[in-house]
Amino acid sequence: MVTALGLEVSDNWGKALAGVSGVSRISLPGTATSPVQAVAAVNETDWGRIAGEFPEEPASPVEQERRTMFTLWAVKKAIIDARLFNSGGCRERFGTVLAAGLGINRLEDIARWSHAGEFDLSAFSREYHQVCSDSIIRNNSHRAAAVAAKRFSLFGPNATITTACASATQAIGTAFRMIRDGEADVIAAGGADSMINPIGLVFFVLLQAACPGSENVMQLCRPFDRKRSGLIMGEGAGIVILEEYEHAVKRGARIYAEAAGYASTMDAYQVTAPIPDGSGAEGAMRTALKDAALGTDAIDYINAHGTSTKLNDEAETAAITKVFKERAVAISSSKSMIGHLLAASGGPEFIFTVLSVANDEIHPTINLTNPDPKCPLDYVPLVKRSKTVRAAISNSFGFGGQNASIIVKKLGA
Repeated sequence: MVTALGLEVSDNWGKALAGVSGVSRISLPGTATSPVQAVAAVNETDWGRIAGEFPEEPASPVEQERRTMFTLWAVKKAIIDARLFNSGGCRERFGTVLAAGLGINRLEDIARWSHAGEFDLSAFSREYHQVCSDSIIRNNSHRAAAVAAKRFSLFGPNATITTACASATQAIGTAFRMIRDGEADVIAAGGADSMINPIGLVFFVLLQAACPGSENVMQLCRPFDRKRSGLIMGEGAGIVILEEYEHAVKRGARIYAEAAGYASTMDAYQVTAPIPDGSGAEGAMRTALKDAALGTDAIDYINAHGTSTKLNDEAETAAITKVFKERAVAISSSKSMIGHLLAASGGPEFIFTVLSVANDEIHPTINLTNPDPKCPLDYVPLVKRSKTVRAAISNSFGFGGQNASIIVKKLGA
């Protein structure tokens, strides 16, 4: 994992259980009057560790692009944790399915070749190699998956999913199906994203989805709270190793949990808002349960999409209520602590879900001090909970109406 809480899974998990916020005041130059003052950014010390892990990469400035570097760090750590480096096996059956956000254009690049209000195409064509390292010109969305596959000899299936905030969960779900269908034995799956930059942030300001507050920044992300006012932008990565069971047992792998079911749906309603009755999200959860051959009574925890926006939290609450009816189920939002990682958000959230199943602990939704009457479910406010978690759902719902739900359960349950 790479999040504002740290670079190790154990650090992230420990801080999440303790309800530690990774949100801080934005430090980009010229942002003193920005309407967005809070972000969940990877700190400079951790960024230095990531860059130092791959000393040969800075030889090419393009490799310093944050999404790619986050991906390399997280994939390497996941492979180490899975004991795959020297495990043998057919590398042609080891794949990569990753999520990535849209490429970005940098204001610095626009300014560099603009004169008197006109963009100098001739100068740009001669000097395009000078564009910023994270520009879409040098880093298309599929780059991280390609670089990771090359570095770690993952010669099997390779894909990049770009479906807004549902991307990483769809990537993990796609990898799950590929293994179940016999296309691969091992797949590194998840996502990485970073849009903590002026153009990335302004999109969400214009959509009135970003939290505009400037006081007590660590308390601004308040999923399901009556006083919530928008999402907090985060950045980072979350990568898991999915493996066919017999293949994992044969090589003595450590197994945390079993991926049991997955589904995705489409609201087909509006690009920038979920369907209010939550029917798209409802369909994703119902179909994932059917895919897993589980009833609602088997689910003990839901890691919510929980963005801290007015529209999402109400729609997700409606969806959960329709699926689970009167049954109480514990729910929490990781975004309250790590912010919204956009295309990557489902990666860390899936990891937290797996750890809840493995350890029978649920991290809290922090800052939930004024429960919204329109969101009357059990959102595990403020303090972690110890509880047997036989099976759990991780939800991701994205702009454009993309919905994805994936279910994990205790091995053999």
